[in-house]
Amino acid sequence: MENNGSANGLMEEAQGLVTEPSSQTGEKELTERDRKREKKKREKTIKRRNRPVRKLPLAWALIILGLTFAAASAVFVLFFVNRGQAAQAAAGAVLVLLMGFGAFSVYGALRQKELLSTLRRTLFICVCLLAAVLPLPVTMGIDLGFMPFLLAILLLVLMSNEKVAMLAALPVACAAALTAGILGADDCSQTAAVLTVIVTSLTAVFALNIRKTRSSTVIAAALAGIAGVVTYCAVMLAGGQLYLSYWRTLLWILGSCIACGVLAVGLMPLFETVFDVASDARLNELLNNNNPLIRRLMTEAPGTYHHSLLVASLAEAAAEEVGANALLVRVAACYHDVGKLRSPLCFKENQKHDRNIHDELDPYESAKRIIAHQQDGVTLLEKHKLPRDVIRIVGEHHGDSVMVYFYDKAKRMAPEGTTVDEEAFRYPSHKPRSKESAILMLADCCEAAVRSMSNPTMQDIENKVREVITHKWDKRGSMLWDSPLTFTDIKAIEKSFIKTFAALNHERVEYPALEEIDVR
Repeated sequence: MENNGSANGLMEEAQGLVTEPSSQTGEKELTERDRKREKKKREKTIKRRNRPVRKLPLAWALIILGLTFAAASAVFVLFFVNRGQAAQAAAGAVLVLLMGFGAFSVYGALRQKELLSTLRRTLFICVCLLAAVLPLPVTMGIDLGFMPFLLAILLLVLMSNEKVAMLAALPVACAAALTAGILGADDCSQTAAVLTVIVTSLTAVFALNIRKTRSSTVIAAALAGIAGVVTYCAVMLAGGQLYLSYWRTLLWILGSCIACGVLAVGLMPLFETVFDVASDARLNELLNNNNPLIRRLMTEAPGTYHHSLLVASLAEAAAEEVGANALLVRVAACYHDVGKLRSPLCFKENQKHDRNIHDELDPYESAKRIIAHQQDGVTLLEKHKLPRDVIRIVGEHHGDSVMVYFYDKAKRMAPEGTTVDEEAFRYPSHKPRSKESAILMLADCCEAAVRSMSNPTMQDIENKVREVITHKWDKRGSMLWDSPLTFTDIKAIEKSFIKTFAALNHERVEYPALEEIDVR
């Protein structure tokens, strides 16, 4: 019996010895299968995210502007015909409008290609032009001073740029002159209407250019209305036709301008959502600490929040040096790591008590969790309806770089003769394609590198900044090759980073112990 028992025990042990390697082999095959599946999934993600941004061809943008001109011309032709004018007068009106719209289109094609690069932006400009021109035959029929064109000018300044807004006053002035003429106004009144449009528009543009906020919009509109009243009075006085009977026209000018300012404030959120425009007012609101994502960063990932503030300071100062959108890059920097909210303790700045979760994880799993924060951030920002420009920058701020730390750790842990898949440690994105994205990448890398140094001197910080930027610029497959930054821009960014670090890492006088001082 004992021999049988021992024989059975030996047989069971032998079976155990046989089955153990097979189970290990099965686990290894399963792991390899999972990694291949992950690799295929990652390649699909890379292919999807590396697709070039769909831009509207310039020819199509000009066609849309041409259709806008055609719609405005059709309205004015009907207006002329209904007033009993001859076809020759209607044709002349079309030619006048063509001059205004043509000048705007040529300027946009030559100097503002970026604003015509997407369908939404082009449609926004066309909607503003139509909103400024089409109501004039009706409103000026009530009174020559009732010209609600300023609404479109204000929206163009707030959500586009001041150059486009200033040039938009040209087709509006042409339309105002035609309307005043067909309504039977004399030459002096026509001239006053045209100059009022131009002066009012320029005043609003210059006033809003100082500070682009929602509250300043109404103030700028009121200043524009006052300027319009003064202009109308001056022209009529020069023509010897300023009478007390014109007080209604002056009130219409001032009142319509203020009303346009109020309407612009009310319509901005709608236009920002429909046309996905990152206006300065919208970006300033995103910097508010009461924003849900910012509050979550402050409470759930305070280390990441502090890191984001430092990166924002670096990136904003550098953007101002190279002519990039400083406000846009600051907002993107504040939100660039919101994806870490999914697992804050996976990141060193949020870990406490010297416990690093990655000491217990496989390097592949560690890299997977950290790489995921970029896509998680994009998903969170899309869920909270942030502007597409901000989301694009956040999605590009790591480029397609490799996580060197965990890649090196995996190589050291791998058995001899085996190779480590570099793609498993690469971010599934593309290189930065704008100045703002590239600046944010450099600021993020430099801040992290300087933070990792213990008690650095200013010279150590300068050397580290130069080392990081040189690595991103000079290495094979440079992260900055697809961005519009020049070598001169890179040097300016480097100097700006060093200057900002000098301000952030200033020394303090050592205070004596309070117990040694008789403080009341």
